[in-house]
Amino acid sequence: MRGLIVLLVLANVGFFAWSRWIAAPAVQPAPASATAPRLVLASEAPAAPPLPSFRIEPGVSCASIGPFLDLTEAARASTGLRDAGLEPRQRATEGPVWAGYWVSLAGLADAGAAEQVVQRLRQSGIGDAYVMPTEGGGPVISLGLFTEEPRALRRADEVRALGYAPEVSERQRDGTVYWIDVDISSPDQLPDPATFEGDAGRIFRLQVRPCDLAGQTSEPVAPAGVPDGVPG
Repeated sequence: MRGLIVLLVLANVGFFAWSRWIAAPAVQPAPASATAPRLVLASEAPAAPPLPSFRIEPGVSCASIGPFLDLTEAARASTGLRDAGLEPRQRATEGPVWAGYWVSLAGLADAGAAEQVVQRLRQSGIGDAYVMPTEGGGPVISLGLFTEEPRALRRADEVRALGYAPEVSERQRDGTVYWIDVDISSPDQLPDPATFEGDAGRIFRLQVRPCDLAGQTSEPVAPAGVPDGVPG
């Protein structure tokens, strides 16, 4: 009996030694790594292509170019058209003007909560945040108005990183704008759109479209540049 026990003990010791130092340990298969899509910030997204500026079809005999935000820009465009051998006419009108990309934050409980958010945003380096007066509904925080969409998206990312859910939308305003009208025999007579953009790129969403009745009866622009008074 004692011999059997000794034999069993030796067998266990031998098995332990074999499994511990001789037999190769089983290799656990590595878990399959699923490749998750990389998160892309809105500011990293490719910019949307610019809107086409010229939409004049063959056969159109009068084109209107604008809206220009001030007389200096309108005069620059008139000079470019005159250099191209055309006779520009100019007029002023009231209408919507594209103002830019607006970043805002809504859905706040009340004005007190909105002010607390504004204080936190300013402490985080967003100094142009402020509560806008609204007619009905909850308060809205303005986070900036940008002429370039990537800058607006970067601001939205900054605010989103603080735990909020901002929105980006396009804004317009009403005001006096200026149009340049010109008679053409072919769309090819019109200069390159860059001619009208100005040195600072202040003209946004420039349009070239067929003249309406006002465009067909506008006043000629004096070769000297900006005329006296507001054009009719």
